[in-house]
Amino acid sequence: MARIRTIKPEFFTSEDIVSLSPLARLLYIALWCESDREARMVWKPRTFKMRYLPADDCQIEALCQELIESDLVILYGNGYAYVPSFKSHQHINHRESESQLPEPDAKTTRAPRVGTRQPRDLDAQGGREGKGRIDNASGFALFWSAYPKKVAKTAAVKAFDTARVNSEVLDIILKDIESRKGSDDWQKEKGKFIPYPARYLKEKRWEDEVGSSGNSEPKPWDGAR
Repeated sequence: MARIRTIKPEFFTSEDIVSLSPLARLLYIALWCESDREARMVWKPRTFKMRYLPADDCQIEALCQELIESDLVILYGNGYAYVPSFKSHQHINHRESESQLPEPDAKTTRAPRVGTRQPRDLDAQGGREGKGRIDNASGFALFWSAYPKKVAKTAAVKAFDTARVNSEVLDIILKDIESRKGSDDWQKEKGKFIPYPARYLKEKRWEDEVGSSGNSEPKPWDGAR
C-alpha cells in the first residue's frame, strides 16, 4: 500500500529547515516516504539517490550528512535510521503495515556507519537487499565534497582506495581539511599551494602539522606515480 505523508506550510520557514541546502530539504521530505509508520528506515544513501533524486547532479552522502548533523535523521544499529520528529507531524493511516525494523534502542551488532553498508534486511519499501559490503564510494564523496582543490578525481579515487580509509581516519581527514582551509599556505595565491587531492591522500598530509606544508609551488601531479 502506498504511503501518504503530509507537509505543513510552516515547514518552509522552520529554523532547522532553512539552514539546509535546497536538495537536502527535498531529501528530508522524501525520507518521510521512505520511513515506515514508526519513522524507521534502512539507511541506503545510494538507493535514496536513485529513488528520489535520479536526475540531480549531487553528492547524496553529503546531503545525508546534512540531515544527520542537523539531528533530523538519527542513525542506529546495523544500518538503520529514524526521523525523530516524524510522529509529531504525520497522521498515519491505521491500515499501514507494522514496522518490520528493530526499535532504535534495541541491541544490534555494531555501531552505525554513514552509508557504508547495504544491510540484508527488509527495507522500508518491503523489498530485500543483497548482502552488502564496506563501500569506499560514500567515504570518498565526503572527502571530495570537503576538499577545496577538485582536480584529478580519478587519481584521487585510486589514492583513497589504496589508503583504505576507515570511518575514524575519515573523520580526522575531514577535520584536518577544515582547519587547513583557513591556513596561510592554503589561502595563499588563490589556493596555489594546496596539494592535489591524490597527493594529500598518498602522503597522508593529515598527519602533518597545519602550516608545515611549505611554500614551494607544487608541481602538477595526477597521483599516478
